[in-house]
Amino acid sequence: MDLSDNTIERICKIFGYLHALEKKGVDFVSSKDLAKMVGATEYTIRKDISFLGGPGYTRKGYEVRSFKKELGQRFQLTEKRKACIIGLGRLGTALLDYENFQEDGFEIVAGFDCNVNKIERIRTSIDVFAVSRLAEIVDARNIELGIIAVPAESAQEIADQLAAAGVKGILNFSPVKISVPEGIVHVDMDFTNALRFIAARFVMMKK
Repeated sequence: MDLSDNTIERICKIFGYLHALEKKGVDFVSSKDLAKMVGATEYTIRKDISFLGGPGYTRKGYEVRSFKKELGQRFQLTEKRKACIIGLGRLGTALLDYENFQEDGFEIVAGFDCNVNKIERIRTSIDVFAVSRLAEIVDARNIELGIIAVPAESAQEIADQLAAAGVKGILNFSPVKISVPEGIVHVDMDFTNALRFIAARFVMMKK
């Protein structure tokens, strides 16, 4: 099934929302509430669900537990996926200890940095290594996802190393876009540019 990136993004947001509702003990959710959470129309949400052959809509809405289970199975969202973080500055070390990764199905199994002295000083329960051992550890620990938190000038080199090591996806927090071979999924997350956009949009709204 060939789904657009926008559809997949909405489905992932819905899954996360259903997970939160399930934890709160909520049994049913309406398409209106899903649409509001995702930032789409009810028509779009119902179309996505219908296209996937999802659960039928009752007077109470969608049954949270079964809907979440169905999405989780179809997109393998409940599978544990191993990840590593490259770049152990303030952002990288904060991500190492981010507890929600584990709860949401992502296990950080390794951290990497080029500064050996920094590696020796880091206090974390996650194993940390010199970046020169990246390919070895990715292979040995069956790591599927790489999270890049290095300076801009090093991001593409690290992306190349991750791709060569065999990861399936890369989340790039460096303030530069990276390129990856076909078959590897990647997302660029530029915090600074996102803040610039918010600030600029705010200014334009006042005019």
